[in-house]
Amino acid sequence: MLDSLWVISLYIVLLFFSIAGGIWYAAYYRKRSRWESSGVENSIVGIFGLIISFTFLQAGNAHRERYAYLHKEANSADALYRYSRDMPDSFRLYTKKMLQVFLNDQLAYEQSGDIRFFYDAKKQSDTYWANLTALKKQGYNGPVDKIEEYFDQLQDTVSLFAYSNYERTPAFVIFLLVIVSMLIGILVGFMNGVREKIHYMVPVIYFVTVSLTMLVISDLNNPRLGLIKPSYYHLQLTLEYIRNN
Repeated sequence: MLDSLWVISLYIVLLFFSIAGGIWYAAYYRKRSRWESSGVENSIVGIFGLIISFTFLQAGNAHRERYAYLHKEANSADALYRYSRDMPDSFRLYTKKMLQVFLNDQLAYEQSGDIRFFYDAKKQSDTYWANLTALKKQGYNGPVDKIEEYFDQLQDTVSLFAYSNYERTPAFVIFLLVIVSMLIGILVGFMNGVREKIHYMVPVIYFVTVSLTMLVISDLNNPRLGLIKPSYYHLQLTLEYIRNN
């Protein structure tokens, strides 16, 4: 829901006008009536804090999950290459080349988003499995079993990581957060504008805090386009290790 820059920009503008609208209505209200606090205003703000904390936590957990997939993928590729050393030299070199091409293509995909990476990876996978099956028939059961195990883990984690990049906080939760933040913006503006002397510090702090928080949630929700992306350093180190050994 907040996946694009123009939507975020529109939200920030609407948030600003919700606060300004609250201040304007307070000035209008003050001329006609006397405001008496009901005592529940702080509770309403507290409920909003719980909603935004829940959303922030959910987006942060998804970000950590992506990191876990990357580390597991790098470890699986490293173990796969190490076990391939127990095989004939021709197969070790074939595994080395396959892993280099695969990791290079994945790192390029993370930059470009070109989905042809998945089709090429599927072809590489089918070819590699065929070679493993042929070697198993030749009696290399022990090493081949381990290689099959780590190759299977490598494929699983790559798929899980790729699809985790497209997982989002439920749209209804984001919609609820947007609506509630606007309503609280009106309340913050009104509560500070209804006094004899208007204080702008609280509305400004609310506006800046909520805007930045929503920007961070949006980035965590959309690592393909946002500024907060998982680090691929572990994958790059694994690629360098395979390339140089």
